[in-house]
Amino acid sequence: MKKISFVFLMVWVTGSTQAQSISVPFDEDRWDTQGAEFVLANFQGREAILLTRGTIVLKDVELLNGTIEVDINFSNRRNFPGVRFRMQDRRNYENFYIRPHQSSNPDANQYTPVFNGTAGWQLYHGEEWATPITYEYGVWHHIKIELSGSKAKIYFDNMEREMLAVDLLRDIEAGKIGLGTGIAPVYFANLSYTINDGSTAKTPVDSRAEDNSITQWQVSNLIEDSVVLDQLQLDKDFKNGLTWTAQQSEWTGAINLARYAQRSQGSNTIAVKVDIESDKAQLKRIDFGFSDRVRVYLNDQAIFEGRDRFVSRDYRYLGTIGFFDSVFLPLKKGNNELWFLVSEAFGGWGLQAKFENMEGVRLN
Repeated sequence: MKKISFVFLMVWVTGSTQAQSISVPFDEDRWDTQGAEFVLANFQGREAILLTRGTIVLKDVELLNGTIEVDINFSNRRNFPGVRFRMQDRRNYENFYIRPHQSSNPDANQYTPVFNGTAGWQLYHGEEWATPITYEYGVWHHIKIELSGSKAKIYFDNMEREMLAVDLLRDIEAGKIGLGTGIAPVYFANLSYTINDGSTAKTPVDSRAEDNSITQWQVSNLIEDSVVLDQLQLDKDFKNGLTWTAQQSEWTGAINLARYAQRSQGSNTIAVKVDIESDKAQLKRIDFGFSDRVRVYLNDQAIFEGRDRFVSRDYRYLGTIGFFDSVFLPLKKGNNELWFLVSEAFGGWGLQAKFENMEGVRLN
């Protein structure tokens, strides 16, 4: 890869803190280009890289707090180009990307964490994670990301006010910077970064979990899908073959199962369970949301199955998570075991659940 030279800029910040904004050349020695397809070009007056496939990763920089800035130029084709940051590896990172084909729509862009290769945009949708903006095509735009602890401010063209402010969901760890595209070519130019001192503490966030939500779960190891298909009645051999860890829902109210396993072809399922102590025999409604498929069991008996994967209902159906399904649990007096077998296909692997009320029940 031919080296493109950029100037180095020194920015002096008032007070005792000095920060250096460093412009990065698209130099083969500086970038990990594994799996990427690209060419270098002078495009609309800027030395640029045309990335047609994959992600390029800056090798020698670990950024925790600071800024990332880059120019981007894209067409109106369906695509998902953007900036990966605090990358631990190519399967674990924070991600901000745009959707050029969704210009002016509420999901014109997206922040999502990526765990074990699974992006969670179906779990993180709405105004906290995306915002409407109208794009111009075939012109240069500017992205700036400011990182401080568990917070990120994202600017798009307008540098006076952030377009999006998000509470980051991965652990606060320094990581690499990457530029990527989805399924169409995109130009990048003028990448620079600034490293700042700052807090590594996670800023508390008010829980978005609704009243009567289940926030404490037992989560299993990864399960082969072929085994799940046979489980209309949970048998002892299946149950005894699982291992469990206690896990907590995120402040969003959902539990992101991609945190705990890396799925593979044929192994896309995790069991999530909770024990319910009922003071009498009763019917109790539970509302829940899942991504992408679920089978629900009470006391080892299958009582519900659903599929909410991307475009599974019509071409506009996104498969985003919400309290869209309900089932009445025939609880017996004493202990009851509630299981969700949750399988992932694309776009997010998660579960959320809440009771209509907690009268006569408690969770163990």
